[in-house]
Amino acid sequence: MVTAVRRLAAALVVGALASFPAAIVGADEPAAPRNVDAWHAAFAEAVGTDLVDSVEREWTLGLYPNAGAAVGAPEWIGYQIHGFVSLSDGTRFSLFAGYGYERGFNRQSHLVTIGWGGVRQLSAGRAQRGFYGKFLRYRRINDAEHGLHHGLSAGVENCVGPFAVTVEVGAARSADNHWVWTAQLALKLALPIVVPL
Repeated sequence: MVTAVRRLAAALVVGALASFPAAIVGADEPAAPRNVDAWHAAFAEAVGTDLVDSVEREWTLGLYPNAGAAVGAPEWIGYQIHGFVSLSDGTRFSLFAGYGYERGFNRQSHLVTIGWGGVRQLSAGRAQRGFYGKFLRYRRINDAEHGLHHGLSAGVENCVGPFAVTVEVGAARSADNHWVWTAQLALKLALPIVVPL
């Protein structure tokens, strides 16, 4: 880690010195155009090849079952059960989708989720898996007093090992124009599974 930091600092110093205009360093003549390919080669040499283009695409399928308690509107206190499937190439592309169920005192919800993120290996002191995702969720809420509501919510979910946290906001509307607002924090237990493809 220390070597990588030193290499990165050296590359930043080299890049900063190379970017000074000729007038600042006292040259009378304007500087010649910079050879971008040569600069990239020098940068890769200063940083090291382990940090430049070192990540290879490795497609993985992620399975992410989770369950826990949710506090906040609309149920105020309830439980959630979700199952997500994610597809990732190991670099930047990662999508997930899933289905869930939520139950409180007066309402029950069926949840369909799509998002950007998924199950991944975490770089930590010991090997472990996690999940990260930003999502858009369709909520089909059945309210005991006002009937069926349809709505959307958006949020983010983070998981390290077996512990997950979700924050979500949204709204749903019934046919008779009754609104149900969502603003929740959920604490869950999860089992992130990575399946290489």
